[in-house]
Amino acid sequence: MEFPNIGENCSFKGCSQLDFLPFWCGSCGKKYCLDHRYPNSHECFRWSENEKNVQLCETCSSMILNPEGRSVEQTLEEHLKSNCVLHLLSSIPIEKQKCFITECKNKSEGGVMVYVVCDGCGEAFCLKHRHPPAHQCESLNVASDEKAKRRVKAEELISKYKKKSASSILKSDNISSSSKNVTTNKPKKKNKKIEVMKLKSKAQGDSTIPVNARVYLSVDFPLDSKVSNKPLFFNKEWTIGKVLDKVATVGKITNNNNKLPLDDPNRLILVNKETGNSFEMDKKLGEVVESGDDIYLEKLGSIN
Repeated sequence: MEFPNIGENCSFKGCSQLDFLPFWCGSCGKKYCLDHRYPNSHECFRWSENEKNVQLCETCSSMILNPEGRSVEQTLEEHLKSNCVLHLLSSIPIEKQKCFITECKNKSEGGVMVYVVCDGCGEAFCLKHRHPPAHQCESLNVASDEKAKRRVKAEELISKYKKKSASSILKSDNISSSSKNVTTNKPKKKNKKIEVMKLKSKAQGDSTIPVNARVYLSVDFPLDSKVSNKPLFFNKEWTIGKVLDKVATVGKITNNNNKLPLDDPNRLILVNKETGNSFEMDKKLGEVVESGDDIYLEKLGSIN
């Protein structure tokens, strides 16, 4: 037997055929192969009890369970309207299933919902919310981070190639030593796109923040804290005050801003590393910075 651990054996005495998709009998609760899936084909011991409430659908050849208080004609009509999905004897009642989106009230013809399990998060959704973007699937964050990593690697390889090409051209052109010194002494300008890609591949933050609302920043901490630089991402709609609280929490820095007066030297502030200016606490993050910027947390007394 090639796959002994996959599927189940037919419960009918004398059969025991291995079936990868066995059928569950709603009367006796056991599983059977295709040939013995119906109660009358496996001599079901509980069939006589349920015989009055079960009938065969001529369209799909499935056994239909007739709920109490309903006529056979009504049950069969609902079954056919649901494309032979509702009232199946060997399946879980579909009415009990719900879309993972709490507010979702979508229903298809016959009051029956068809569900799709998302490969990214493993939850069940209706057809409207089945695609990852429609239910803001967590797997999108992972996928975008993986793409960012691949882009960073690609940019690094291209950068290395360009450097090698530039150095070979300089050697062949016999540039004078003075002009070489002028060239090499120029400060290197950072490529903002590459820096943002590097930040995205390593940044930490709240995974519930939508990808299009994230701002990726390089964050430094007070010198006396001995906490190393960390790439972090925040929601662009957050105020600077909320971002400061998050930064202090990540760096495990004591934050008593809610107790200290505005001019207290021990009050924490966030500063733009490039300009040296501190941010106003009530401003939104997206209004004063953009992805790739460097900021740092410091005490007011250390700045003044």
